[in-house]
Amino acid sequence: MKYITKYLLGASIAVGTAQALPAMAADQAGTNIDRVLSELTRQHSGASSLVKSTRQPTSLSLSSPLLAQSGSSTKKDEPVLEKLTAVASNTVNRFKQTGLASWYGRQFHGKKTANGETFDMNALTAAHRSLPLNCYIRVTNKDNGKSVVVRVNDRGPFQGDRVLDLSYGAAKAIGLTQRGTGNVIIERVDGP
Repeated sequence: MKYITKYLLGASIAVGTAQALPAMAADQAGTNIDRVLSELTRQHSGASSLVKSTRQPTSLSLSSPLLAQSGSSTKKDEPVLEKLTAVASNTVNRFKQTGLASWYGRQFHGKKTANGETFDMNALTAAHRSLPLNCYIRVTNKDNGKSVVVRVNDRGPFQGDRVLDLSYGAAKAIGLTQRGTGNVIIERVDGP
């Protein structure tokens, strides 16, 4: 792209100069434009098939297999944003994740959470990196089968190997407070 900009800049300067110069300079500007067009053609011809396909008017997102799986209609006149929103919504609604969960409590009690609330260590809440704030999830302790429904109101955890931070109250409900961490299953639910 840097080279194309350089050539186009050179061509525009040459064209602008050509208008004020005699015919000899205009011929030189025409040669410069021909050289720029030749270079652009060469770069397009040498481009990979992926680059060439993205230059086509059809969008890669519209040909995604996720659209077919989402149950969204694929009418050509339906806006792309609506189709992609349907895919994202269906994906989040079917969210299921397993991993290591931890809990946080006293050190954050009374401080602000990501959604602006005051953190209550005894409430049934959680911190997740990517789920929508204020959505509900069922968290099941894989070791004992106990589960609790919590509301995501914060972001985290910030430990690389953990997928969820539970409030002390939520961790206590499923038996995670003694060990501090545990393997859990996270599933999106409609409400408490």
